[in-house]
Amino acid sequence: MNKEQSLTYYAQTMPGFEEIAWLEIRDRCPEASFGGYLYAKEQNGILVFDNAGDIKHLLQLRTTEDIFLQAINKKSMSRGKADLPQITQMVSKGESFGKAVNALMRWRKFSAPPTYRVISRKYGQHQYRRKDIESAVSYGIQSRYPRWRPVKDGGQVEIWANLLGSQLLIGLRLSDRTMRHRFNKQVELPASLRPSMAAAMVYLTDPQPDDVFLDPMCGSGTILLERIHAGPYKRILGGDIDSARVDAARQNLPKHRKGRKENLLSIRQWDAQNLPLEDKTINKVATNLPFGKQIGSSQNLESLYDGLFRELSRVVIPDGRIVLLSSEYDLIKQLMRQQPDLEILSGYSVATLGVWGRIYLIRRRS
Repeated sequence: MNKEQSLTYYAQTMPGFEEIAWLEIRDRCPEASFGGYLYAKEQNGILVFDNAGDIKHLLQLRTTEDIFLQAINKKSMSRGKADLPQITQMVSKGESFGKAVNALMRWRKFSAPPTYRVISRKYGQHQYRRKDIESAVSYGIQSRYPRWRPVKDGGQVEIWANLLGSQLLIGLRLSDRTMRHRFNKQVELPASLRPSMAAAMVYLTDPQPDDVFLDPMCGSGTILLERIHAGPYKRILGGDIDSARVDAARQNLPKHRKGRKENLLSIRQWDAQNLPLEDKTINKVATNLPFGKQIGSSQNLESLYDGLFRELSRVVIPDGRIVLLSSEYDLIKQLMRQQPDLEILSGYSVATLGVWGRIYLIRRRS
């Protein structure tokens, strides 16, 4: 696909992760150009971009939840009932909708007219219901593609209509559930990170083949799984103080790479405040820190964080990268002041399990 065939897409992420997703897209897809950010309230971040590369490369992204071909993006909906016939008209007659459908049909190569399903979301006050949006889109589809067959579940083509206040965004879904739920874990624990969130944290560590990578509070191992999929590494270490979590991680992760005799992956039970690791032996760290009620009291939380920060300052090599996710903003700032060897390079406000927190990218000073 050349520049003249560039198409507009949008990626759906967990809230706040759209900026990290753009960094990954920019790295993996040199033909991509940035379009903008949108937000589906507390549910998703949305990244709009153009790309002249192959669609299949977009489906290999790991920091995104879903990928769509953008079919309609209109910023000035009235929020009144006059919007509904306008939506039908844009679907039945609009050039951008037809261009997106043509691209989808070339890529999917259906042998017969496809089945389709319309999915809608609405945020803000409007003079009509969410279901009315679905009906308006369906009327347009029936007019433009009378041989397509609507279904209530599944559907070979999924048409997602998002009304974000006064902005209408309609897309044709390219990805399937395996982008969001790509791991078949033997054991799934409560409060586990979604794979796309773990992938974003791993991406920020800048994975390299010589990495000695550590997750000191690995839970069921989602971050470790994502580091394995991020590319070659020297060694991966993970651990947790809870024996049940250690067992879960061991069941979820492969023991070692095929064709290599030495054990490149080690999961151990340990206390993150007293890591059984030598000084300056780790160059990359990513972990999801516990917060709030997960610990039980502010005193316990402060003690845990303090001990962990001291250990990270000890075991990480100069210029090593540390990526932490936490909602304890004040505590992180306090502890960073007490660790002169660590400095925050950047941060991203993100939401997980309905709670807003922050991903911190930290460097161990030389």
